[in-house]
Amino acid sequence: MKKKLLVFSLIIFHCLNLYGQSTDEYESVPLKLVFQNMGYNALHSFTDNYCLNFAAACLVTYGSMESGLDLYWRNMSYNNPTLTNTGSPGLFIGVAVPAFTPVALFLAGRKNQNTKLQVTALALTQTLMLTLAIQSPMKMITDRPLPGILDSPVNKRGLATDDHSKTFNWFTWDFFNGWPSGHTANAFSAAATIAELYKDNLWLKIGVYSYAALIGFSVSVSVHWASEAFAGAIIGYAIGKTVGKSFSRLLENNPEEDNVSFYVTPNSVGIRISM
Repeated sequence: MKKKLLVFSLIIFHCLNLYGQSTDEYESVPLKLVFQNMGYNALHSFTDNYCLNFAAACLVTYGSMESGLDLYWRNMSYNNPTLTNTGSPGLFIGVAVPAFTPVALFLAGRKNQNTKLQVTALALTQTLMLTLAIQSPMKMITDRPLPGILDSPVNKRGLATDDHSKTFNWFTWDFFNGWPSGHTANAFSAAATIAELYKDNLWLKIGVYSYAALIGFSVSVSVHWASEAFAGAIIGYAIGKTVGKSFSRLLENNPEEDNVSFYVTPNSVGIRISM
């Protein structure tokens, strides 16, 4: 399974590399572009689709807990070790791919003198930064206990009768456990960013969203409740779509006014607000 997911990731990278080579004019992209419209994008990640993504994440989680769907999916995964073992490699892939893909794309863009690949790399970097900044505090506030499916050095397999599906340990500041799924949020935010930047490449969009869905499935049968994977998916989608639109406008030379932005200088870091 690890080899299949790695090969799948390499195919996605190769498709991006080939498609990005259609850029007509090369321009070296500065690293500071990673902060392009970052404040604007952070705010609009919440307001995208009129906040319905975040509202749906909460409502579906509540419905899954009350209906017993979370517990049902947990018990099905718990009683099927083969299913759990199949999903386990996704935990590693879900961390490695978001971390290394932007670096690989940026270096490939520099080597091939390809502007779009470099911009894509910086867009994915900003997407990862915003996804971590948004979903991590949510996990630290909710601290929902793990479903106890997987037995590993960082996850303890619980008893078959354990039911923590409705438990939240509020404000314990645990960065690792809790709602939503960070793996799934990172995967879907990256997929949505790429889909916005490569709107005309249908197969690439199918590929990146298939990858994201595999990550969501993997964590739902190993370390997360099913509703946490769903919440991570739609929250990540809102973030990625917002960042993707922003960088797409940049590539089209149609930047949107950024009312809230971050700035970094050799002597200071701050937030700029334009009224």
